[in-house]
Amino acid sequence: MKNNSDKYFPDLIGQHSVKKKLSFYLNAFKKTSQSPFLLMAGAKGLGKTEFAKAFSKNLHNEDGSKRTFLELNCSSIKNNQAFFDQIFLPIIANQEITILFDECHALPKDLTMAFLTIFNTESKSKKTFTWDESNFEFDFTKQTFIFATTETDKIFPPLKDRLTSVDFEPYNEAELAEIIKICTPDVSFGLGCIDSIASTIRGNARSAVKRSKEIALYCGANESNNFSLDNFNDLCDNVGILPLGLSNTEKQILQTLKKFGSATLTGLSAKLGLSKTALQRDHELYLLNKNLIEIDGKRKITGEGRKLCEAL
Repeated sequence: MKNNSDKYFPDLIGQHSVKKKLSFYLNAFKKTSQSPFLLMAGAKGLGKTEFAKAFSKNLHNEDGSKRTFLELNCSSIKNNQAFFDQIFLPIIANQEITILFDECHALPKDLTMAFLTIFNTESKSKKTFTWDESNFEFDFTKQTFIFATTETDKIFPPLKDRLTSVDFEPYNEAELAEIIKICTPDVSFGLGCIDSIASTIRGNARSAVKRSKEIALYCGANESNNFSLDNFNDLCDNVGILPLGLSNTEKQILQTLKKFGSATLTGLSAKLGLSKTALQRDHELYLLNKNLIEIDGKRKITGEGRKLCEAL
């Protein structure tokens, strides 16, 4: 089967394995009118929602029109009644539609249990689910269900087993540079500037878009569409952009470890006034990924971390 990833996702940068996998399912949909129940999995800002929308645009209805796309934040769905009475019956039932359940690890327990039955379809294209003495008809040739989350470990395992995972990867610097160029079409970048900008973005498309907005504001304020490396250094100084895109808290972690040599998680938490959970979840992972710290019982700064800390 020929893969048409460039045709299906011409405006989205990177994520080549994601494009190939989704293109395969789109090609199959043309013949079968069905898609598997997809799980978009990956860190924040990697484009899960954008790819879900693009996937839906390529699902054509029987009359050739594009499908309606509905995005739901699962934390806003309180229970079965909220879903079936307020969402399914008035919006989903009897129409051709794609539904994205974002942050699906936050699905309420009773709806998770209902989905175990609904998405246990085997080879059937329809499923009738009975709840509160009412029957709800699901037609998977008309209704396409996509789930997305940054926390796959929190999805109820039997539900996760019913979904087909689509795994997203961090963007490389060349892809981030391309995103910046697309988001700033009127800006002319000086020699070496775009590469320096990309090096401060933390591997995700959302950060690249935010940086592009800062560049556009800078150019607008200076009434010039020329953006040089000196301009970028000036922008960094004004809005606090650090090398590698470090946050001020991560800078403080490096400076603390450089000063004291090492620290326990509890000690580091006390010195910085942050919870241990926040340190582990929001800051340490990036520092570890960039080989700036290491953990061997205690937190220690690496040689690379010392060099960067001195530069800061």
